[in-house]
Parts: sequence; structure tokens; C-alpha cells
Amino acid sequence: MSRPNSFREVLQRRIEDARRTDPSAGYAAHLRTALDYRDWFRFHTFVVENAAPGRRRKLTGRTGLSQGEQRVLSYLVLFAAAAAHFTSLAESARHAPRLILLDDAFAKVDEPTHGRLGRILVDLDLDFVLTSERLMGNWPEVPSLHIYECLRDPHVRGVATLHYTWNGRHRRLVSV
Repeated sequence: MSRPNSFREVLQRRIEDARRTDPSAGYAAHLRTALDYRDWFRFHTFVVENAAPGRRRKLTGRTGLSQGEQRVLSYLVLFAAAAAHFTSLAESARHAPRLILLDDAFAKVDEPTHGRLGRILVDLDLDFVLTSERLMGNWPEVPSLHIYECLRDPHVRGVATLHYTWNGRHRRLVSV
């Protein structure tokens, strides 16, 4: 078992167990049960800084994290939980989209981390819609993407859109 998928696989098994234990409970109850790790696991999380990759800080309630670091941590848990949930549904809903929606995506996260978070979404095989007033999503870590830029003139009714494609290297405007 590869290390990056181990947390995802644990969550997937926990969601499946919760669903089997109480099939009538909804998704939120299954997820709440699966994510309450206090009864089944103890782990330690470390923060590794890009500037000093060999140095790491143990993450505790007293560890000072920037807002960006806090957000990245919450994104990682969200992405792993969503991937585990969708994987647990795969037998009953093979063709269902593995959709995650992020409004004002990656706000307060430093720009170099945007591409890495995009790569994690790709690696977890999640379909994603990101809204942002500043992101285009054309990160080298993401192999392909459709990008829609919405433009609004306050003096004109409606919204104009531009459609781009990204192939991992170049962004191209799609002609109408």
C-alpha cells in the first residue's frame, strides 16, 4: 500500500463500515462516524517547510500555523474524505461524478501551493469546480482543464464567458 493513499483507504473502510452498521443513516452521519478517529487511531502530523525540507514541526494544538497552512491542512482532509466517500460508492454508482466544489478556492494559500493542491485533486481522481476571482487553474501539475472566465460589465445585463482549455503546458482560448 502506498503512503499517500493509506489515509484515503482508512477513511473509505470507515465510511463503508458506518454504512453497513446503519444503512438508514444519511451521508452526513456516515461521514461524521468515519471521521471521528478518536476511537480508532492516533497519529501525529508534521509540518514540513519548503525552505527547510529536512526540518519538520509536530502539529499540535499549540503549533502556530499561518492561515494558509491551516487552509491547506483542511483541504487535505476534505479531499481525502471526499475521495474515500466516492470510492466507497463506486460499486453502486459507478458513473457518478466524483465532484467537489470549492468557492473562492485556495484563498490565503500561497501561489506555489495552488498547483500542488490541484495535483492532489487529480491524483485522487476527483472532478472539481473551482471559483475564484484570481485563479485560472493553468498549473503545470494539472494535466488538463477547462477554464471558464466570467466577465460582467455593471452597465450591461448578463455575463459574458470566455472558454479556455489547458493541456498541462498551454492555455488556449476556445473559439465560439
